[in-house]
Amino acid sequence: MEDNLLKKFLTFSYGSGIGLIIGFFTTMVTTRILDPEDFGKASMFTLAINVCTIFIIFGHDQSFVRFFYEEKEEKRGGLLYNCLKIPIIIAVIISLLILFFSKQISLFLFEEKNLKIIFILIFGMIIQILYRYGVLVIRMQKKGNLFSLLEILNRLSQFAIIIILFFFIGPSYEIIIYSTVITLSVLAVVSIMFAKKFWHYRNISLENLKHSKAGILNYSYPLVLTTLITWLFESFDKVAIRNWSDFQELGLYAAAFKIVALLSVIQVAFSTFWSPICYEKFEADPEDRTFYEHISTIVAFSMFIVAIVTIAFKDIIIMLLGQEYGEAGKIIPFLVFMPIMYTLSETTVIGINFYKKPKWHILIAGIVCVVNIVGNSILVPPYGATGAAISTALSYIIFFGLRTYVSLKYYKVNYKLKKVYFVIFTILLYGFYSLHNETLLGSILVGFIFFSIVIIVYFRDLLNLYRNYKNI
Repeated sequence: MEDNLLKKFLTFSYGSGIGLIIGFFTTMVTTRILDPEDFGKASMFTLAINVCTIFIIFGHDQSFVRFFYEEKEEKRGGLLYNCLKIPIIIAVIISLLILFFSKQISLFLFEEKNLKIIFILIFGMIIQILYRYGVLVIRMQKKGNLFSLLEILNRLSQFAIIIILFFFIGPSYEIIIYSTVITLSVLAVVSIMFAKKFWHYRNISLENLKHSKAGILNYSYPLVLTTLITWLFESFDKVAIRNWSDFQELGLYAAAFKIVALLSVIQVAFSTFWSPICYEKFEADPEDRTFYEHISTIVAFSMFIVAIVTIAFKDIIIMLLGQEYGEAGKIIPFLVFMPIMYTLSETTVIGINFYKKPKWHILIAGIVCVVNIVGNSILVPPYGATGAAISTALSYIIFFGLRTYVSLKYYKVNYKLKKVYFVIFTILLYGFYSLHNETLLGSILVGFIFFSIVIIVYFRDLLNLYRNYKNI
């Protein structure tokens, strides 16, 4: 069981590791050929697609994940159909609205009328829906190798297309947009082909399904509001910079965000692996709480180390981006809290999910969203992108705290929270120190001190885990 669990995680994660390397190289090349202003415009396109996706999917992707193991294998194609029907209808409605307000949307996103990109936006959001479900089918079947290969294809495709388009179009924000949509199209086709038995109409049986469209909608609709609020919480920083600063600051923020987003591949890999494993484990043995405690300890230690190393070597990373992006070094130490805290919260939020209490997600997201909006409104006008990053860091720490607190009301697990919060505080101090430190050597030396603190704090836990490896 233990060896199989490790093997499953590795099959889901090696693609993310390789993708991280390719993604970093792609970001380095992209920042060399695009100035911060174009980088900022490209980030607004990504923001628009993500917003549309939230409304279109309407929480049905989470219903598919939650109910997958509750349906018989031969009925899962029917579940997929039921989870896709409403999103397809919503996609048509949103596409028509985008066309009707195309000029206004184009001016807001890019400060120019670019109707061609508006049509690409509509096509891209539809393709992203198909890709989302294609990957979910692969995830829930626990096909880790295929998932990893798709991640590698994703990164390679984006890089290759950006280079090709650069020679045809030149240094324009459009090359990122085109590469994004073309890559999504390729991945959607490949993911559906490898799981075609779920998608073929002959395998769609709607009779005797445990979960009807009404049942799916009942579970999904609270998640729509949750996802929308979460999006606002996660994306208001970019909107704030767009409104209270300029595309230059937005470009710096987007570049730093790209670097931190590479760490998000760890978050995605873990979440992809964790969702089916934790639900399957809970269905088999709901009283085995030690399993979740051990996983949380391993994730906490690993992510804290990643955060410290990233902050310590941020100046080297920024040098690779180019001189125009030098100020992005002040942003990374705080944005790093985004993937770190979200990943850790995935191990501690399980009580809410196990007992199907999605409305708690609405309240948590709402509180954190308000915190983030207030933080950005106070910090962005005087400090620009750096202020947005600080607000994001504090919001994600609160996000983790609330998710964990509510989850423990339903499912008690010893997450060793005193240690967790102590290390979070020390890393936050390191982030503020890095704002004023101007030397690479100083950053690395101080980073080594914080690295040692984390080792000391978790040494006994890691030693016990090593001694009792067979119990993990």
